[in-house]
Amino acid sequence: MTQAAESAPHSASPSASPAAAKRSTDLPLELPDRRVFWDWVWSAIRPIVGWVLALAGAIALFVGWWGVSGQALTAKQIPYLVSAGLTGVALFIMAGVFLATDDIRRQFTQIAELQRKVDDLYALFAADIAATVGAPVRTADATTYVALPSGSSYHRPGCALVAGKREAAAVDAAAVRDRGLSPCRVCSPGSPTG
Repeated sequence: MTQAAESAPHSASPSASPAAAKRSTDLPLELPDRRVFWDWVWSAIRPIVGWVLALAGAIALFVGWWGVSGQALTAKQIPYLVSAGLTGVALFIMAGVFLATDDIRRQFTQIAELQRKVDDLYALFAADIAATVGAPVRTADATTYVALPSGSSYHRPGCALVAGKREAAAVDAAAVRDRGLSPCRVCSPGSPTG
């Protein structure tokens, strides 16, 4: 009877609905990466382990104190100090390590997220600058550059750092030299001639 019961499901599965068989083969079962899963589990239980170790350390220290307080002779107090006292201190140190590493890991995660956001913003800024930077406007005698009155660098007219600023004024090579302006690091206008 067991053979018949075992063979019945096997014989029934090929004759099962073709749509159900097709659905089960179309969608593969995607499991999370084991390392990611265990990293998540470990990060979730790390603070709990830290607090459990701290509680165990407190209990060990209390047991050591209780044992020492019941003995009048110093020779009989030393085993309690060594066994319970050192164990309690060691458990407290381990709890501190677990709790500190959890806090540091959280801070590093926040820093990594912040770094990712800064990188995204920088990429957007660089793409915007690359789209707006144009070739310098050539006049008959020299290349025209622009600079802000209180600025320390000169730019191409299409540079994003001076685009839309009304106070940006055209400067020639003599004004660049007289004011001691340096070339913009974003639009790289080159050396003024003239």
